[in-house]
Amino acid sequence: MKQWIKVVGTGKTGSRHLTYDEAVAAAHAIARGESTDAQTAAFLMAMRMKGEAEEEMMGFIDVFRKYSPPYRSFSQSLNCAGPYDGRLYFPITLPVSLLLASVGFPQVLHGDDSLPPKLGQSLKELLEGLGIQLELEARDWEKIFLSLHIGFIWTDQICPPFARVRQVREQIGLRTFLNTVEKVINPVHSMNMIVGVNHKTAMEHMIHLLPKSGFETAYIVQGIEGSEDLPIYKNSSIRKVTPWGDESSTIDPATFGFQGQPLEKCTKEQRLQLLTRIIQGDDSPDIRNEREHVIFNTGLRLYWFDKVGSYEEGFHLARSLLQRKEALKVLNKWREQSGRVDHAERLQANG
Repeated sequence: MKQWIKVVGTGKTGSRHLTYDEAVAAAHAIARGESTDAQTAAFLMAMRMKGEAEEEMMGFIDVFRKYSPPYRSFSQSLNCAGPYDGRLYFPITLPVSLLLASVGFPQVLHGDDSLPPKLGQSLKELLEGLGIQLELEARDWEKIFLSLHIGFIWTDQICPPFARVRQVREQIGLRTFLNTVEKVINPVHSMNMIVGVNHKTAMEHMIHLLPKSGFETAYIVQGIEGSEDLPIYKNSSIRKVTPWGDESSTIDPATFGFQGQPLEKCTKEQRLQLLTRIIQGDDSPDIRNEREHVIFNTGLRLYWFDKVGSYEEGFHLARSLLQRKEALKVLNKWREQSGRVDHAERLQANG
């Protein structure tokens, strides 16, 4: 590992980008545990200071994918990649994904326990709080996904190299390029993606990376706290990326009649309470702001990925689905089916 640290960490005059083959070699060294924690930390920090090149990123993406168990291909699914350091606000994407799954649009969520620097609440922790069993074998995961059109991929479980370097990433306390690698690992070969970024520079960084990673239609959005969730109280920058190029645009919620206030930070318990109420179709005035955010983001995704003919049709369908408690129906089935698998595994383990 020392040779790759030297290549990327010598300084402004001596450092250079790794070639693809060199990045592959460095990735294998980390994935196999041949790199010590100190060496891995030095490499990650040197890469952060130098700035990552596309060939370096692709080397790590390709290698880490090889260490993931084989899943069936679900190419028509939507891969939702949010911030790996968690969220401090209401997680809009959870009820949105349940609503989209209810109309047969497969949704792939993924992540792990949250990482620094933010250490917010991760989707994994929130789903567990909603009663979803996430520790599943690939075959059980696929069975539930085929039935419900929604699933959560626990990154550290399906890709051991991420579990191996988690402690290092936690101790560094800063974002590293592995956050991006983790977002696009894509073990089920989704062709569709929506990914949140913190700033426009990160958008530019991902434009060429996403098509190379196998995505045919990807939306990069500058969402709330770097997530894939767009606000209804201000405009948002959007980048649509395909293998044939990219388009830049701005979404103005007021154009479609949406108005609201910035979301407020809340505790895990408050988020779970809000999620439960929204998913249950609660139309109380005190959660109107969160509910309108869910309807807006659901409608956007329905239209962006060609499930409806217009934005207005998407918003109307989203509102109707929420009122009919379709998200709750999917969540209840998800709890039931994942819990049934967990119960069967415990019975088997106990003989």
